[in-house]
Amino acid sequence: MPATRIHPRILQIAAPFEGNGLVNCYLIDAPKKAIIDTGTASVPRASLLPALQEIGWQASDVRVIINTHLHSDHAGGNADMLEASGAGIHMHRADAELTDRDQYLEKYCRDALRLMGQADQISESEAVQLQMLGREWGVERRLEEGDVIDLGDEVRLTVLHTPGHTPGSASFYWESERILFSGDAVNGRGGRSPGFPLYFDAADYLNSIKRLRDIPVETLAQAHRYRWSAPTQNAIRTGAEVRQTLEDSIAAWQTVDVAVKDELGRDPRIQFPELVHRVVHTCAPALGNDPDAEGIPPGAIPTIAAHMRTLPERP
Repeated sequence: MPATRIHPRILQIAAPFEGNGLVNCYLIDAPKKAIIDTGTASVPRASLLPALQEIGWQASDVRVIINTHLHSDHAGGNADMLEASGAGIHMHRADAELTDRDQYLEKYCRDALRLMGQADQISESEAVQLQMLGREWGVERRLEEGDVIDLGDEVRLTVLHTPGHTPGSASFYWESERILFSGDAVNGRGGRSPGFPLYFDAADYLNSIKRLRDIPVETLAQAHRYRWSAPTQNAIRTGAEVRQTLEDSIAAWQTVDVAVKDELGRDPRIQFPELVHRVVHTCAPALGNDPDAEGIPPGAIPTIAAHMRTLPERP
């Protein structure tokens, strides 16, 4: 995919990946050139390296690889980008500690299938995830809240720990330009329709969005085209759109939280798969989904489970 310039020093690459997905990676043109997220294992050779060639960069020009989080559609291309460029990988410590493949598959693959009574699908799902994750790689710099990635010539990215989507989800703030790279920390109403916000810790996710709401941001550069209350969908939000995206994300969280509590209040012994179907149906209008659509939107299972964990244990 061709690179789109969104700022004199920032280029956006919308990279397709398996399952009709699309992830936005960002190139930063500074003395230490950087890339934010590398997509799945197929993305570097299919999209990133051709985009670099198109703009006249060599792969070796990239000195810093920054991951917003560990998920396979953001870090699966790390090994190929590392091999091509020799750049160091930067990731928040909390996600860097989950790079063991078995731990990753347990948290982001097996858990949801077991909750839905679909353990027979684990092997097939694991195979897909492993393909997207690609070869193993190591983290050069384990980031912490408040760290600064200094790329030179006044390009400094401050690390904001914004957990919820994953334990180590991080956003990167270029304060002087008021640009925030948020990865998947802000989900709006979820991705492509029918969609659902995706996070694994409900309280952390909400707190992260509220925190970002208090930061002066003029440009929000997201990893996906998250849906919000405006009819146009894109990964870049500017001006008043930034605030509205954050408010829409909070409203979506509240919609899911109320639905989970209401359904459990009506039937405290409801089985989890049935709870998911009911909550998805109840939330559909507020999330911009068709209430009669079949299937479960991506993200619904871990998100609903995350809201359940905020409640007292069921009898």
